[in-house]
Amino acid sequence: MRDLAPTALLSRLRFKQLRLVDVLGRTGNLRRTAAELNMTQPAATKILQDLEDTLGVKLFERTPRAMIATEIGTHVVDYARRTLTDGERFAGALANLKRGGYGALALGAIMATASDLLPRAIAELKRQRPLMTIQVLATTSDQLIGALGRGELDLVIGRLPTSEDRAKFDFEPLSMEELWAFAAASHPLAGRTHLDLADMGDLPWVLQPAPSPMRRLIDTAFGAAGLRTLDNLVETSSIFATLNLVRHAGMVSMLPSTIVAQEVAGGGFVRLPLEVKGELEPYGIVTRKGVVMTPNAAEFLSILKSLIASKDQEGMSPSGTDGRTRPGANTLSTKRKPVRK
Repeated sequence: MRDLAPTALLSRLRFKQLRLVDVLGRTGNLRRTAAELNMTQPAATKILQDLEDTLGVKLFERTPRAMIATEIGTHVVDYARRTLTDGERFAGALANLKRGGYGALALGAIMATASDLLPRAIAELKRQRPLMTIQVLATTSDQLIGALGRGELDLVIGRLPTSEDRAKFDFEPLSMEELWAFAAASHPLAGRTHLDLADMGDLPWVLQPAPSPMRRLIDTAFGAAGLRTLDNLVETSSIFATLNLVRHAGMVSMLPSTIVAQEVAGGGFVRLPLEVKGELEPYGIVTRKGVVMTPNAAEFLSILKSLIASKDQEGMSPSGTDGRTRPGANTLSTKRKPVRK
């Protein structure tokens, strides 16, 4: 079959075909796919055959255990998921606009921004656009970048975890991030004036899941020191779970100073005198290359940059206990320093 021109090809694609490819890519089973889409298996087979005829390529290989997407099939599945996600968001935003709202905005943010910068920016946006629907996903950079790539988010405040991501996304740096090791005030190590990594290897930790940049930094530091990878740990991207496991379960952790500084100042937590050398890249604004930013996303970024600029004018920065930008702040050094109250 002769290849169709792009416009002709797109005109022949149907949402029911994309939905089938999306579900089949997830289940690997045509019978379960048909049941999920409320159609018969022969009907599902016909839709798949029609799509393969239109594209002029086989999308799935039948094996004894599952239907596996071919290399081109994987590309089509990814396109189908992004298109369906965009369609769902379009429908939701349209319904919001018809009710007199301002559409929708889907944001992703790392933990460093969740306690101060992000809430302030959202509060100002809601003040200006009270009927705008805002969705926030707060987790690690690797998960946020994946959601951004699938079209589930308009923008991300985070990091680019891999060099390959730089080819797919635009990145505008915002700030460095200082990390603190900390424990509950009642922890046996709370009174120590010096700690080495070797002192920490057998302790129970609560950390972000791999392969987040923060977790990679910690694992690399232990490896560089000739120590085994931490194995007595709980993995979570939840700030709430992390803080409560440190507070009530006797665990130690490492988080951005913006998250724990207030409780350290109040005496609930103590900052541990632990030095971990390594570089953590600055976080910033991440968007998809070649995708025009929505007006709502552009307005949010304008507010965000205005907040950062106002802090800079005051000699402040979005990160750190006193907020001052310090040279080398991207080098994770958690030696004990006085906390301003």
